[in-house]
Amino acid sequence: MDDLLKKTLAELAEEQESFEKAYDKEADEWWNNLDKDQQLLAFYSVVKRLVDGELVQKGSYRYVLYEVFGFGAESYMIGMNCGYMALHNAVCEGPEKFT
Repeated sequence: MDDLLKKTLAELAEEQESFEKAYDKEADEWWNNLDKDQQLLAFYSVVKRLVDGELVQKGSYRYVLYEVFGFGAESYMIGMNCGYMALHNAVCEGPEKFT
């Protein structure tokens, strides 16, 4: 691998890590600015959709993101970064594989 490619890949990795940290911080700030009733509503809404997509419809990772939540392709990496793919795989394959 040449030096230019190594440098470019390293820069991309840094940029991705920076994005992930900033997004995580923004999400936590948003959550922390909700009052308890709003947090419960958000929790309820998300878990209801996860149960439907994962347990009722037995959808794939992409299916739940795109069809159940109505998100686009931008949600794929965000779902991975927050741990949703690991959760999905644990539901599909059994939690013992991930503990």
